[in-house]
Amino acid sequence: MKNMANCNFVVSILGMMIGAAIMNAASEFPLEFTENGPGAGFWPFALGTALTIAAVVLLIYTISNKKELSKELVALTLPANMRVYMMMAIIVIYVGLINVLGFYPASALLIPATMKLMDFHNKKVIAMTTVGTIAFIYLVFSVLLHTQMPQSMFLE
Repeated sequence: MKNMANCNFVVSILGMMIGAAIMNAASEFPLEFTENGPGAGFWPFALGTALTIAAVVLLIYTISNKKELSKELVALTLPANMRVYMMMAIIVIYVGLINVLGFYPASALLIPATMKLMDFHNKKVIAMTTVGTIAFIYLVFSVLLHTQMPQSMFLE
């Protein structure tokens, strides 16, 4: 078992790193407002900013309450946590697959994998959810916002 203070420090640092990475990636897209609304990078940049702020707040909270948080124990290896770790692994694989396969094929694998992990096994609904979600993303980002999603490294 680990104590809550150490876990909070790790989560804070990871949160700041991920938030900074999101902001960096989003800055490659237009951020400014136009007559059509915010640029394609605006909301991802805002999400990265919010994550970074939350991580800093957690770090400050942990530093100010370190003594009390050091007494609280965290059980990282409980069976209930395994699904969370599996989802983390799926997301890491997904991020890697975006570069290899491209955004849409990687997403076509992510959605069913996530649904199966959450114990949803109706193949027809999984297929409709996958197609509907990808079609929605395509319409919003490619058609309405004129944003090109990441493509396979083999097509560049």
